Amino acid sequence: MENGFVKTTLANGLRIVTNTMPHTRSVTVGAYVGVGSRYEPDEQAGLSHFIEHLAFKGTERRPTPGEISGQVEGVGGVMNAGTEQELTVYWCKVARLHLTETVDLLIDMLRNSLYTSEDLEKERLVLLEELAMANDHPGSRADVIIDEMLWPDHPLGREVGGTEQSVVGITRDMVVDHVSQFYTPNSIVISVAGNVEHDELVDLIDDLTDGWSSGAPSAWDPYTDSHNAPELRVEYRKTEQAHLSIGLPGLSLTHPDIYALDLLSVALGEGMSSRLFLEVRERLGLAYDVGSSVAHFQDCGAVVITAGVDPKRTYEAAATILGELSRIRDGVPEEELEKAKRMSIGRLFLGMEDTRSVSGWMGSQESLLGTVLDVDDVVSHVERVTPADVQRVADELIAGEKLNMAVVGPNRGGSRLRGLLERSVRRSAPIVAAGTG
Repeated sequence: MENGFVKTTLANGLRIVTNTMPHTRSVTVGAYVGVGSRYEPDEQAGLSHFIEHLAFKGTERRPTPGEISGQVEGVGGVMNAGTEQELTVYWCKVARLHLTETVDLLIDMLRNSLYTSEDLEKERLVLLEELAMANDHPGSRADVIIDEMLWPDHPLGREVGGTEQSVVGITRDMVVDHVSQFYTPNSIVISVAGNVEHDELVDLIDDLTDGWSSGAPSAWDPYTDSHNAPELRVEYRKTEQAHLSIGLPGLSLTHPDIYALDLLSVALGEGMSSRLFLEVRERLGLAYDVGSSVAHFQDCGAVVITAGVDPKRTYEAAATILGELSRIRDGVPEEELEKAKRMSIGRLFLGMEDTRSVSGWMGSQESLLGTVLDVDDVVSHVERVTPADVQRVADELIAGEKLNMAVVGPNRGGSRLRGLLERSVRRSAPIVAAGTG
């Protein structure tokens, strides 16, 4: 028993974590593979994502895509996968009585996918269309640009799906070598939440993974922050809105101030009662959607604010957002911090009622941290955060020289926005949201 969750490590290194939720009729099975886009060299960018798609095309026992998806969808279940910077995740949510065949299916996909040349060529076209679709969406494009600015010349700064050039260049040999290196039991966590018995599940998975040998995956490429000046990038697009993204370096998954930063983000821009929403949308009517979020990786992180605005009011919106960033450096009062805590804890508790959320909680943490955090311990950490903690973190991270701004829309130039960023370096200089453009 580990922090309320049960964990077993098989002889081949595969980890199994479970949480028994006897009140549920569903069960979620997740397979967390310890590889993502930051493990890829530039010429193989998008390879992990490519493999995630190919795993659904067929195995020796289930040679067609319909036999894979149909097994889950045919019983009313949901099946999906996703590739991130540090993980590739496959998951199924089904009724409890279909647990055994679902576990069998996922392990079959991980161990025995065919990766045929024919499937590779067909899926290559699909992936190129996916990249084109994301590029056509100005909000997605702004997200990509801000990542490039936050992590320049580093895999974290690339689109997870790669580039058109890299996807065109991926070969079957690359796919097979990547799977052989990373899809090994000691790099995989099977996370199951629902009305399950841990020991029975361990016996089942032990049988299904018999003969599967462990490997020696390579490590990810570390990142060292080198920001020393604010940066602006404006990309012209003939759109109805200008999509604005502002990013700052954040904190890693294991940093002791992670809870203070998360609460700062909640107060700043998460939800309809946050500072950004009330100021940018409710008071000034500058945007329909505005908000902040945080990303935490194993050695670094980010704070990102996004908004879609009238192009003629881009400067006003940017000045307002930067003004709120400047204001929050002065601290979050106790009452506002308590509201952020209640919101964070409430979201956490609600998520723990859903098998999908619980499976994700266990699988991602075991994969990236080597342990599963106890929910009550996390709540205690959140409750112990003080206004002084939040102000200290804000003062350290919200530095003008680390600001990055990306604008995608019918805007040209950007001299006024650049001047706005440069003034933000001088903390004492007031930021005035005046004028248009």
